[in-house]
Amino acid sequence: MTTRPRGRPPKYPPAEVRSRLIDVAIDQLHQHGVRGGLEAVNLDDAITESGVPRGAAYKMWKTGEMSPQDAYRTAVVIEVLSMPATAGLPATREFAAEALAGHADALAGADQDTRKEIMRELMRTVGEFNFRNLDDSVNWKLYSALRTAALTRPDTPVEILDVLRRGEDYLLSRYAELYQEISDVFQMRIKEPFTYTEFAAALYAVTEGLAGRLAQGYRRYGIPRTTGPGGSVQDWTLMAVAFEGLVDAFFEPA
Repeated sequence: MTTRPRGRPPKYPPAEVRSRLIDVAIDQLHQHGVRGGLEAVNLDDAITESGVPRGAAYKMWKTGEMSPQDAYRTAVVIEVLSMPATAGLPATREFAAEALAGHADALAGADQDTRKEIMRELMRTVGEFNFRNLDDSVNWKLYSALRTAALTRPDTPVEILDVLRRGEDYLLSRYAELYQEISDVFQMRIKEPFTYTEFAAALYAVTEGLAGRLAQGYRRYGIPRTTGPGGSVQDWTLMAVAFEGLVDAFFEPA
């Protein structure tokens, strides 16, 4: 973390002023969480930690009727709520492409049953990848807490709700495109009356619901399935099994 040096603070371009102040707030939220509210997001403390000039910081967050402190907190919340729309998708797409390449030989000349079985295996693997990433992600836990707070507070600014809505719409549309590309490779199609976006929404909801759970009465990890070569046992996450089940519910041979 950057601390302010002695003497006159250096001048930074506006983009760096914003970046430094936002980074300090997110770091504080990682350390303290949001259970007690957003008290950790304090503009004066962020100025001290980041080393940016106080005048530049207050000028940046002096907008409309909000105080600089409230405008700063709103900007931090918006930044956190925008993270899932830009972070996980590229990694998932790259992972799915690599997994597809590994099945290229098996798909050549395969019949419908074989193609569907390979697609089910691929979706189990993608589900496993997504779940482990989210379950271990500090940013995801922070996002989830702020999202819940935003949706339950009656005074949540409209711009925060708009960011949530746009982010989810973006994710669903892009994941729908990815799953359509995968199904085309396997010569599968979405069953009527479903759409690819609805399939993506179901996966998103299950993933969000299972990641970061504290309950101990069920197995999120280590579920044995006879899915390996020759019917050998492999361990899967509950998320992977859910992905597989949704493939069966939503897809049919083209």
